[in-house]
Amino acid sequence: MLTPELHDAAQAFGRALRQTPAVAAYRAATDALADDLDAQQTMMALRGPQASYVRTQQAGLSPSQEQIDQLRRSQDKVRANEVLMNHLRATNAVKAYLPTVAGDVSGALGADYPSLIAPASGCC
Repeated sequence: MLTPELHDAAQAFGRALRQTPAVAAYRAATDALADDLDAQQTMMALRGPQASYVRTQQAGLSPSQEQIDQLRRSQDKVRANEVLMNHLRATNAVKAYLPTVAGDVSGALGADYPSLIAPASGCC
C-alpha cells in the first residue's frame, strides 16, 4: 500500500506526464485512430500481407512478386492515411521520449527506475 504522500506524488507525476507534448500528441493520435474506422480497417488490411510476407521469409523462401506487390499496396494505403501516419509518428515520438522520463525519474529517486519497474525474472 502506498503512503498518501507517495500516492499524491504518483498522481501528480501522471498528470504532468499526460500534459507533455509527446504524451499529449500520442493520446490525441490514439483517440483520432479510435474514432476513424477507415484508418483502423486500413491498418488491419496491412496485417494479412505483412504476415504472409514474414511467414514466407521465416520458411527460408523468397516472397513472390505478388506478395511483395500486395504488401507495398497495403503500405502505400497506410502512408496515404493521415490519421495512421500521425499515430505512427506520435507512437515513435513517445517511445523516444519515455526513456528520458525514466532517466529523470531515476535521477530524482537516486535509483535505476527501469530496473525497479521491470518484471521479476526467474521462478516463483
